[in-house]
Amino acid sequence: MLPERTDLLILGTYLISMDPDVGDLPSADILVRDGRITYVRPHRPAAGRAGDSDGVKADVQVIDGTGTVTLPGFVDTHWHLWNSLLRGTVGDRPGTDYFAVKRALAPHFDVDDFYWAARLGLAEAVSGGITTVHNFDHNVRGPDDADANIRAHLDSGLRGRFSYGPPDSAAPDTTNDLDDLAALRDRWPASRLDGRLDFGIAVRGPYRTPPEVYEREWATARALDLPITMHCDRCLREEGCRSCGLTRLEELGLLGEDVQIIHAVHASEQDIRALARTRTRVSLSPMTEMRTMGFPLLTELLDAGVRVSLSLDTLAMPTSADILGHLRAIVSVEAARTGSATVTPRRLLQLATLDGACDLGLQDVTGSVTPGKRADLVILRSTDINLTPSGDPVEALVYTGQIDNIDTVIADGRVLKRHGRRVLANGEPDPVTMAAARRDALLRRAAAAGDNPAGREPATTAPETGPGPVTTAQERSRP
Repeated sequence: MLPERTDLLILGTYLISMDPDVGDLPSADILVRDGRITYVRPHRPAAGRAGDSDGVKADVQVIDGTGTVTLPGFVDTHWHLWNSLLRGTVGDRPGTDYFAVKRALAPHFDVDDFYWAARLGLAEAVSGGITTVHNFDHNVRGPDDADANIRAHLDSGLRGRFSYGPPDSAAPDTTNDLDDLAALRDRWPASRLDGRLDFGIAVRGPYRTPPEVYEREWATARALDLPITMHCDRCLREEGCRSCGLTRLEELGLLGEDVQIIHAVHASEQDIRALARTRTRVSLSPMTEMRTMGFPLLTELLDAGVRVSLSLDTLAMPTSADILGHLRAIVSVEAARTGSATVTPRRLLQLATLDGACDLGLQDVTGSVTPGKRADLVILRSTDINLTPSGDPVEALVYTGQIDNIDTVIADGRVLKRHGRRVLANGEPDPVTMAAARRDALLRRAAAAGDNPAGREPATTAPETGPGPVTTAQERSRP
């Protein structure tokens, strides 16, 4: 159950379109019909009035864009939604590091846990202006778990990709459930996906599995025409590591335009050239990489012509969906690390929007505010104190913007956040409340089995409400 999709007219906003043909418009009108961007043009005072020459319907929902900046919705290209429930359990105390907690709790997830973990992550995505999410699921314990993740994504209103992986800590000599992967499109035909979701495969690859496993997985993925995603963190904890072994993957024919490599923090110059030659995509997760792996090689990858996008990785680590905060950290790190002028605020916004869409093959659907594309939009208040006074709005957003500046989030033409508040359909449970309860139940089950990480205790009671305000579709319609 989703909020109703209505025709929308945004009036007089400062548009950062990320489309070179549209450009930036200091005062723009954007018309959305049936979830699609119908036109983008310089603001006209008469727009939105009944009888306007463009035939705008009288019942169109008008959004006053005065004092706002509008840009395409952010695109996250690698997010382990299932372990959103681990937030607050992962920590710095002995025995509560990410991998220890993940391995202890992963076997205890049930279908409802998978569903509400994904809904929690996707709700935070909405709050942060992320309208497309690639769900890299590396704990698929059976077909029902995969289906729960898919339902959660569709119920969230967002678009994206579900990449089918193995159970956490699966034996190296076992493949993903390739039979169920092949059956996925039969269970979930295009008519059920609302044009918002596609499928891929998450593999462990040659770093963690023998040839008889990875060769079969690659062959199956390519026979099914499914994009492939794989972590490249082989020497995550090896001191002095200077290579990811990607040249070997090139020799094996495992790189290519259908492959997305995650992290590649220790890629050598030869590895980077292999990525560029094969047009392989790379998704960087700078906040988690800097915590546990090292500095992401953003400047080196971009300078080599590698296709790069950005991602959060997980909510279990100390991350949140504050994309603008992440961009601010990245631009500062790259300035200190390389002194290069490659990574500018505008280039970072492109990485977080259009380049992310290109990574997922959605560049004709989303990633820019372009007539004909689906309406995935973020509207921010440019009059908030941290954005005033402002010179270049792009620089202002990256250097001083915050998640709190986001007023409205529109995904596929549906308003999912308005006046700074998430919108739920009437009668829909709040994912934040539900996820908190599921997390506590998960910890109790794990504790009963002797797997409670470092004695972490559930909350005594689930919170009555989530940490942020929520509005229903009915409340949204009120003045």
